[in-house]
Amino acid sequence: MLRVPKSLRKDLKKPLGQLYDSIDQITETLQKQLSDDKLLIGIGDVTTRKLVEMNLTPQICMVDNLIERRPVQHNLDHTENIKKVSNPPGTLTEGLIQLIIESLETSTQSNQIIIEVDGEEDLAVLPAILNAPMDTIILYGQPHEGIVLVKVEEAYDMALNYYNQLIQE
Repeated sequence: MLRVPKSLRKDLKKPLGQLYDSIDQITETLQKQLSDDKLLIGIGDVTTRKLVEMNLTPQICMVDNLIERRPVQHNLDHTENIKKVSNPPGTLTEGLIQLIIESLETSTQSNQIIIEVDGEEDLAVLPAILNAPMDTIILYGQPHEGIVLVKVEEAYDMALNYYNQLIQE
């Protein structure tokens, strides 16, 4: 298991990509990504729900059934392909990392995957960036600020730097 050191927590709160007020501002970019059959990943319950509602369904969705640490029932039913994994807050477990890698290898627009995390999915963006194709777009919510659009090609070096600072336990 990998754990976030206290010295890295402040940096990880900063967006790993471009921050937008809402998904509405990037709809065209996301539609093009999907129409070009390029990978789109949604991380977080609010982000994923909004994408599905807007018919911009990611090939991979990662949720923890919590919004700001409060339980939520989002009723995502766009696929029956739901994988469950445990991942305590502030960590990345081997199980989550492997499930992300497997999902990256097998997900398509006709084989969408929901990764349901028991614990917290916040750090999942790091292994997603490090293992996804370079033309992948990842979206996640930035609490009280908006949505972050991460272009893997642009965020890879920063994600690798952060990942290398995680503590092996």
